[in-house]
Amino acid sequence: MTDLESPPWNRPTKIGIAVAGILFVLLVLWRFQSLISPLIIAIILAYLLNPVIVLVHTHTRLERAGATNLVFGVLVVALLGAAVALGVAIYNQAINLIEQIPSIIETLPDRIAEVWVSLSEPWQIGSYSLVLPLPSATEIDWGTISQQILGYINPLLSNLGSSLGQIAVSAASAVGWIIFIIFVAIYVSNDIPRMGNMIGDVANLPGYRVDAERLWREFGRIWNAYLRGQAILGIVIGVVVAVCLWALGVENALVLGLISGLLEFIPMVGPIIGTGAAVVVALFQPENYWGLTAVQFTLAVLAIMLIIQQVENTVLVPRIVGDSLDLHPILVLVGALMGSSLGGILGAILAAPVIASIKLIGSYAWRKMFDLPPFPELEEEDGDKPSFWENIWAQWQLWRAKRRGPAKNKSDEK
Repeated sequence: MTDLESPPWNRPTKIGIAVAGILFVLLVLWRFQSLISPLIIAIILAYLLNPVIVLVHTHTRLERAGATNLVFGVLVVALLGAAVALGVAIYNQAINLIEQIPSIIETLPDRIAEVWVSLSEPWQIGSYSLVLPLPSATEIDWGTISQQILGYINPLLSNLGSSLGQIAVSAASAVGWIIFIIFVAIYVSNDIPRMGNMIGDVANLPGYRVDAERLWREFGRIWNAYLRGQAILGIVIGVVVAVCLWALGVENALVLGLISGLLEFIPMVGPIIGTGAAVVVALFQPENYWGLTAVQFTLAVLAIMLIIQQVENTVLVPRIVGDSLDLHPILVLVGALMGSSLGGILGAILAAPVIASIKLIGSYAWRKMFDLPPFPELEEEDGDKPSFWENIWAQWQLWRAKRRGPAKNKSDEK
């Protein structure tokens, strides 16, 4: 080795540099933790829109940057239009709900007594009669109970004005963060095609390029199936819940559908919260055009919400999300709770794919430690299966081919 060549680092130097680098990264993350959530959201948004950008880039003369700008421009216009439309609708329904609060408070004791009487009556199940062991409604001091409930509600109503002011300030701050997220997402979208090659180039020196590229594709499969699948599920469930509750005559059906759609991103717990919100609104709704009692109407809404969730779990989830995460439901639930304690709502949303990614890295490291093949199976075994939307597209193409078939034959006969 000549004097001009760079001498190699010894083992202690490498360990010291690695530890110092890790500590520096942790310090930066701790100091600027407010930027982590917007950056993660920007990366997720870029990843979700990447197939659309690829489609526009492939079928037009636009370069990658032009296709990215076009897609994000359409997205911004669509978001503005949806925000205005939803904002007006939600505002009207929220004003309607606020105007109904005094009447709800006034009729609260009578409504609770009505529910109690309905529960105390015999439940006829076939030839059997079931009576719940509840005390008589006349033995309960409904006035005291209503006063206790009002004691919890009145402070919330008195702070409503200041809460609206805080919401306005938060909305203005949210607009700034949205602009930041969109700009970061645009730059990330432009660099997505080069990310796989960059990772491969970094891993090429030690000789692990094939492993790095395979891991990158596996990560893509996990996050692609989860994020895009949850986005599709959220839209479908939100629309279905809003339409079903509107058909039943539940007030504020649009808001409840929006809540159910957004809560789809929180595994297992989100659908339960969405169902609970619909049940509470139905229970305290003054009247319904079906002529049902409060308890009967609430049970009908509960049954519809449970049917929607069962259809989602048995039909939609296996076909849209599939088994890409390969995680036990208990592990997903515990991970969501741990993620919420660490990163709030965003931590709960991303807990499942993060755990699946950790499982992928752990499995790779475990197999390498024991000199086993780094991946348990060939990539072709799970890479050739068409997705749910690819099957839909194939069926559409087949239907169009059948439609064009007879016309083509007639022209040939002529």
